[in-house]
Amino acid sequence: MAYDLFGTGKTALKASASRGVEQDSVRYARANNPATTVQTSTSRVWTDANGNFTPDCELLLSAANGECGAWQTPDFGSTRPGTRYDRAIMEGWGERPWNWEFSAGVQHEIVPRVSASFGWFRRIQGNFFITDNEAFGRGDFTQFSVVAPTSDDRLPTAGQTVGGFYDRNRIVAASNVVKNASDFGKQKAHWNGVDLAVDVRLQNGLFLQGGVSTGRTMTDNCDIVDDVPELLGSQSADYCHVQTPFEAQYKALAAYALPYGVRVSGTYQSIPGPQIAANNIYVGTVPSLGRPFTLGQANVNLIRPGTMYGDRLNQFDLRFSKLLNVGRGRLDLSLNLYNAFNSDAILTQQNAFGTAWQRPLTVIQPRFVKLMARCDF
Repeated sequence: MAYDLFGTGKTALKASASRGVEQDSVRYARANNPATTVQTSTSRVWTDANGNFTPDCELLLSAANGECGAWQTPDFGSTRPGTRYDRAIMEGWGERPWNWEFSAGVQHEIVPRVSASFGWFRRIQGNFFITDNEAFGRGDFTQFSVVAPTSDDRLPTAGQTVGGFYDRNRIVAASNVVKNASDFGKQKAHWNGVDLAVDVRLQNGLFLQGGVSTGRTMTDNCDIVDDVPELLGSQSADYCHVQTPFEAQYKALAAYALPYGVRVSGTYQSIPGPQIAANNIYVGTVPSLGRPFTLGQANVNLIRPGTMYGDRLNQFDLRFSKLLNVGRGRLDLSLNLYNAFNSDAILTQQNAFGTAWQRPLTVIQPRFVKLMARCDF
């Protein structure tokens, strides 16, 4: 629902609220198809003791042997489904994930041809699904802590003890069941954001628009992971409540009409860099665990999510166009220059801690030119 609360020649205010549920056609049907739920892959820890780059073990043997640890998926190759869905979330009313969205905005004319707008937005999610491995109870996990390496001074936790990680006590065939998170407690996810924009339309053909958009996300499953520690994966239980900082996006555009049907325009955007993690592998054992890792190793994230980001992406795009009258129609010729200043901003980086940590994996597309022609008739 949306309401125009009031509007005058100078100011307009609008508010809205809406509720939506997850749309689905055949995804859940496919997820429950026995032909696709069998275990078709597994992994195991390999220690190359003799340095010959070959796993010296019997790979078809599920138990640990030679240089190889046990299969991490014991029922690999069987017809037993790896994951099934609780019937309680497959039937009935109000079971699908949902979200409420609220917004309010105001637009005001500052002076003739100059206006500003401000918007507030909030999104609340509910009916979360989790995957519970029924082969394990909360007593089947042992909590441990690790000491973060000091080899890289960019690591904010270098030399510190980071705890809250869990290692399972045994290897058994998985019995994964997708359930409603509310069976174990409360799970929360909110998003709050604001937008501010200014429009300028001058009589000489100059158009300017710019603004800032910022928001942050809050997720909390602390009430859930106490009962289902396997949900943590490589994350610490101390990270169960995450609230990201307000990361601003800046965007602007300008367009100017020159004589003889020539137009020049450009856009600028500055968006936050990628979130950084530090996934470090610990092999054998750690003092706080008091025994070897059940799977031979543990991969843990040493940085609280939402606290460390890469460099911002700053990009300029330019367009030059010429309008030509052709008979009763019009021909629009344009030259587009994307990433005009040839930014090499990082889109994704290496999050595995080590010598290659934060090494770029993908970067923004380099500068390129695109010619276009459009005919209106």
